[in-house]
Amino acid sequence: MKIEATVRVGVYRELLAQMLRTYKFHGREELALLLGGWLAESIEGAPWRDRIEAVVSVPTHWSRRVSRPFHAADALASSVARRVNLPHVPILRRVRAGPRQIGLSHTDRVVNVRGAFVIRKGVTLRDARVLLVDDVRTTGATIEECAKVLRRGGAAEVYAAVVLRVGSTYSKSGILSAI
Repeated sequence: MKIEATVRVGVYRELLAQMLRTYKFHGREELALLLGGWLAESIEGAPWRDRIEAVVSVPTHWSRRVSRPFHAADALASSVARRVNLPHVPILRRVRAGPRQIGLSHTDRVVNVRGAFVIRKGVTLRDARVLLVDDVRTTGATIEECAKVLRRGGAAEVYAAVVLRVGSTYSKSGILSAI
């Protein structure tokens, strides 16, 4: 298995989905504190919390940063790292942009991210246990590809944390699972 376990705040619907879209696509960076706080609470309640040593965000390609300098996953990871008292380390790099995942089928999403991520030069992961942070998990293609790269790079365990999960109806670990 590539990802040991995943926590989330809630499911992608109604108010939470609107809040996340506002945060991500309309530059409402201040929402990183709120969403990151909720995500940190979910992580703190996870039985594996004490195993993680560092926080890693799903990276964006440099060309996307030119058009949208704010990167949601990176800001969330920074907020989470501060709250759970772990370093936020830039281990991953996106080397290929590809089309956006929105609207793609599961198979197309897997193909779209295959080979898109690498471990940054000079980084060595000797049996590290890392937490991978992203804003939304739809099919899992992106975080699974990142986890695969982290494992190949030497990570012993990869855990994941996302604000929202698309298509699920219940989260035992999420603080807003009743929404």
